[in-house]
Amino acid sequence: MPHYSFYLPLTFLPILLVGVYFLFEDRLASPRLRAAFWVASLILIALVGFYVVQDHALYDYFKGYYHGGRKIVRNLDVLYDEACYGFTNFPLFAYLFVPLANLPKELSGRVFYLIGYLFLLPLAYWLVVASKVKGWKIFLVLALLALNGPLDYSVWLGNTTQIVMLFVLLAFFSLDRGWNWLSGILLGAGGLIKLPLVLPSGYFFIRGKWKVVGGGLLVAGAALLLSLTLIPFQINLTWLERCVLMMADNPTAAYNNQSLSGFLARIFMPGNYGWDPLTPTPAYIAAANIGGALLALPALYILIAGRKDERTTFHHAVEFSIILVFSLLVSPIAWTHYFVLLLIPAAMILGNPERLPYRNGMWILLALSLILLSIPKDLSLALFEWSESALMLSPQFIGGLLFYGLLITVWEVSRKTQTARRAADVL
Repeated sequence: MPHYSFYLPLTFLPILLVGVYFLFEDRLASPRLRAAFWVASLILIALVGFYVVQDHALYDYFKGYYHGGRKIVRNLDVLYDEACYGFTNFPLFAYLFVPLANLPKELSGRVFYLIGYLFLLPLAYWLVVASKVKGWKIFLVLALLALNGPLDYSVWLGNTTQIVMLFVLLAFFSLDRGWNWLSGILLGAGGLIKLPLVLPSGYFFIRGKWKVVGGGLLVAGAALLLSLTLIPFQINLTWLERCVLMMADNPTAAYNNQSLSGFLARIFMPGNYGWDPLTPTPAYIAAANIGGALLALPALYILIAGRKDERTTFHHAVEFSIILVFSLLVSPIAWTHYFVLLLIPAAMILGNPERLPYRNGMWILLALSLILLSIPKDLSLALFEWSESALMLSPQFIGGLLFYGLLITVWEVSRKTQTARRAADVL
């Protein structure tokens, strides 16, 4: 399909297999039949995935993970250059890629792609299960996943976003089952890999879910201890300065930065659409401060107004997702592929396990936000070249704003519905 990567048809395969499973789920009643189906699916995906890597793909893997895995044990002093070449989320994370980095480069890329490709099968399955969608909505959710531009971008880049997305799904499934420690561990691991997940994971601290918090702190504490033990302090400091703080102070106007800072940088500093950090102008600073404050108000409102509410897993998921969208929008960097994470709350809204009375306007808002959130990056670039409007470079940011408003509305409807049901129970 135009504007998608070469990998799109291949991405369809594991998602299609999950669709086939749910289509014939009743006929796969035997545990042996189900096990045979999943084993056969994994073998098929592995055979296909190992032979399809293209030379120009997997840029993030070779620039970050592969480079980091080689330098962390061979030449630690050059792990990060001034442009943060070798970025692996945090320095300790590079050790996970040492085995792959010792393979020939082409084989290493194939193995890494295959790992991410295999994760698409459980990702599609758990997106359906955790969101509790039924009937035709199962196939709608799978279609939204298959055609999601940010997911296609993550696969093409050789990134780990789809793996982290599975962690978040399993975290909420665990929370629903009462496995709070496991939920916290999964969210903690996700937050270490994708920094915008740190703030929403902290939501459970505010809500007093102490076992979830404990699981997250267990992961964070272990990572901190190992980092201080195995990684020289200067390397950690270099990572913090070059890969985190420099981006926080200086906006990046690249087309694939879909945060508020990227959006405003493209407006107030037009023509600078590369990845180099820019010196902010006074107009940009004023707009960023005002925009950040306005975006913070709804998040603060739900945290304060809902502090005494009774919460189901769905209610926790909605509040967590509100903080997640806020975090993505106000982060210095929110790469396009991060926005595939918003399919999780979108699927939960479609599943509607609380049987909330959604209004027609909410369905329209959901459709509009999903269209914008799903636009592939090559289509946004083509629209920008055609229109010469910087707005065309920000589909995920604009879609994120709409989705933010939708989640606030869903949260309010959920509160009112719970209040009405409690009143009815009293009567």
